Amino acid sequence: MTHFQWNDAYSDGFKLIDEPHKILISLINDLYEAQSRGMLQSTIADTLDKLADYTVYHFSSEKGLFAEYEYPNAAEHLLEHDYFVDKVKALQLELSKGSIVLSLKTMDFLKDWTITHILGSDQEFGEFVRQRELGT
Repeated sequence: MTHFQWNDAYSDGFKLIDEPHKILISLINDLYEAQSRGMLQSTIADTLDKLADYTVYHFSSEKGLFAEYEYPNAAEHLLEHDYFVDKVKALQLELSKGSIVLSLKTMDFLKDWTITHILGSDQEFGEFVRQRELGT
C-alpha cells in the first residue's frame, strides 16, 4: 500500500462527510506507517484501536444524517458499515492475540474498502441530499 492521499474525487461536497473521511484516511495512513516502520506491536494495536474507535464514531454520525434526511437506502449503507466494523474488530482481536502482523494485503483492504465506499455509497448519499435540498 502506498500512502493514501485525499483526492477531490472523494468529495461529496458536504463538510460533515468530507472532513471525517479525511480523518479516516489519515488514520489508515497512521496504521500503515506504524506497521511499515516496524513499530512495537502495542503501538500498532493502539493505532488500530484509534482507527476502530473513529470508524464507529463516524459511522454513527452518518447514521444520524441518514435519519435526518430520511435516506431510503440507509439499511443497505449501514450493512456496509457493519461489515467494515466487523473486519476491523476481527483485526483487533487477532492483533491482541499476537496472531497476526498487519500485512500489505490487510492494509490494501482498508484502503480499497474505504475508497470504494466513499466513491460508491457515500457519493450516492451525497447526491440524494443534493437532490433533496434542490427539491427534486
